[in-house]
Parts: sequence; structure tokens; C-alpha cells
Amino acid sequence: MFRPCVCCMLLCLGTLSSAQNSSAVAQTSPTPVQVVYLVESTTIVTYNVDPQTLNPTQVGSVTVPNAVFNPDVIPWLIAAPNDHFIYYIGYVSQTQQRLWVFATDSTGSPQLPVVQQFNVKNFNGLQVDPKANFVYAVFEGVNTDDSYNTPWYIRRYLINPASGKLNQPQLVATYSLNNGAEGTTLCGLSLLGFKASGTSLYDEVQCSAHGTIASYNERTVNLTSGALGDDVEVYSWQNGNSGGYESVQFAANRLFDFVVPFDYAQGYDSVNIYPVVPSTSTPLLTCTADMLEACGSSAGLAHPSGKYVFMAIASDLTQIDKVELSQKKIVDSSNYVPYWVTQFSPDGTLVYGVASEYSTDQLMIYGFNVATSEVTPGGYIYLPSTYEGFFTAERQ
Repeated sequence: MFRPCVCCMLLCLGTLSSAQNSSAVAQTSPTPVQVVYLVESTTIVTYNVDPQTLNPTQVGSVTVPNAVFNPDVIPWLIAAPNDHFIYYIGYVSQTQQRLWVFATDSTGSPQLPVVQQFNVKNFNGLQVDPKANFVYAVFEGVNTDDSYNTPWYIRRYLINPASGKLNQPQLVATYSLNNGAEGTTLCGLSLLGFKASGTSLYDEVQCSAHGTIASYNERTVNLTSGALGDDVEVYSWQNGNSGGYESVQFAANRLFDFVVPFDYAQGYDSVNIYPVVPSTSTPLLTCTADMLEACGSSAGLAHPSGKYVFMAIASDLTQIDKVELSQKKIVDSSNYVPYWVTQFSPDGTLVYGVASEYSTDQLMIYGFNVATSEVTPGGYIYLPSTYEGFFTAERQ
């Protein structure tokens, strides 16, 4: 049975205020442009997706200056909420990482010359807050004593609203995590995104030894200074040697937990939806095979609206199921995507999938009606052999 371990890279959306003219008639905001960035070796190729035909059009291509291809590491790319700037992290040598800042044009295509670039060391993730005021980056430190722990850091950068440049880096959080010395537990830190209001940042600490232990935490965010509050655990899980796992995702200010307790054992999986509160333990909803077959036999992906879960019931088929919180149920919407769904557009109206977990030929595009759950087939983007990942954004 196919069991994708879904990672979700979360992109938060911003809004633009509509101006009013002297006669007090409100001006209509331009329709956001749905953007897909395809990373091909050290080149960023930009596509726009037509909201009517759902067909992609290549609108730009830029080779990152001085970047080199590192086959062991997938580059990191994330856009500002309005997509006026993108942040790309790659390599200038096989060991030296660098962060590049690009401004974009009206199509979302990054432009040369580069706005800013600087070297980073032991980088492990980046998130932009929903207000586009701050960037938060994770770095692994160096053990300087005889302990078996390694420091990990979160640094906050201020975003220049005119240029997108990052400045005034400030250390806002420090962790001491086991580094796996002498066969003990090896841990790492990653950022999972923000609450929609931007007032909380979510992180994950995952450790491996004889199994896996993971904790999911929330830090308050000072919207004025960008300072972070203390790490407060929201949820945690651990397994033994069963090969099982849990895929935890934050969507619509709720925690979605897709539980796979045993590898290759049908009927034992489940989906739990929790409130995001400290040490959450009472789910708002639990779905097992007794409620819906897909809940017992597949992992899933939470839709940005929080109203649906996309369940991979086969290697090339995704079932769309509706979350009925008031009834404490997840129900089959009778709609499907004949591909393995991996990402959504930031507003949730586009669905992106591939033929299977192991396919790298085409990125398929489907339209999604959030009100009715209906899907509409669209076009596709060819994925070349140099493809290293795709990233979605919304240009406003």
C-alpha cells in the first residue's frame, strides 16, 4: 500500500488595501496572479496559471548568479506574501550556502540584478511572516563543549518594504538538541509556518534513535519588534520500530494529525484534528476506517481552508474528503484527483500533483472550488531531469 509522507511547505498570504479616489469610489484591486516557481539546477523558471483555462505559461527564467548545483541538497525558495520579492537559498560552492533576494515583476518573475545576497552557514529553513515585516531563519550551530548537544538558532531579519532586503538580524531563540554522539538520539529543528494573524510561529523538533520522537511547538510573535515568546509544546508523538509515523500540519488555525501507526498495515491509520492549545490532547474530530475507509488506509494533506483533507488512497489517486466539524465527521465528497497531490496554491484554488511519488515527468494542475469541492482538470508543466522542486506563490 502506498503511504506518502507528506511535507508540507506552508506559504502565508498578505493583503493589499484598495485606495479610494477623490469621489470616494473604491478602486478594484487587481486579480492576484497564481505563480509557480520551478527550480531547474541553478535556474528559476516562472510560470503563471490562467484562472480560467488553468493552463500554465512560462513568463520568465533567471539563472541565479554564482550559484552552483549541489546534488545532495534541494534549494530553498519562498516568496513574500504579496510575491513582490522572493528569497532563494542555494550554494556558491559544494559547502558554502548563500541567500539571494530577488525583486519580481508583475508576473512574479524574479529580476536581475539581485537585490541582495549574503553567505549563510548551516541553514535549515526560512519563513516569512504574514505581514511581510520579518523573515525567520533556522541555523544549526557548532558544539563547543564536551556535551552531546548542539545549539540551534532562530534568527529574525527585518524586511525593507521597498526593496525586500533583509537587515538587522537578531537572535530570537536558541535550542540545545542532542547531536547523536555515541549512538544517542539525533535531533533537528524546522519551522512550519504562522498562525493566519501572524501572532504565532510554529516549529517542530524531531529526533531519531530507536524510532522517532517529534514535538510541535508554538511561539508568540511580537508584531512590532518580531521578538518571539517561549516555546510552548502543542503536540507530540513517538513511535518504536514499527516504521509508522505521524504527519502533523497546521491549517486554518487547527492542527491536523495524519497517523500511520504501522507500515504496510491497512485499516489502522487515522486522522485527528485538534485545537491549537498547549498540550492539546482532546481532538475536535477523529476519523478511522469505521467512519471513512480513506482515514484508515492512507495519509493525507490538509487544505489551506481547513475544510478538506486530500487523502492519497493509491499511488496515483487522491480522494477529496470534507471536514464536518459540527458533526465530528470526515465524509467523502465524491471528488477525486487522478494524481498524487503534493501542494496547493496559497489561496487553495489550485491543486498540484504528479502521476505518483516516483514520477518526475509532469506537474499536473487542477482547479478546486472550495465551496463545492469540485475539481477541474487543467494543463501541466513539464519537469526536466534537472528539476529540483517547485514552489507556489500569489502575486498581488
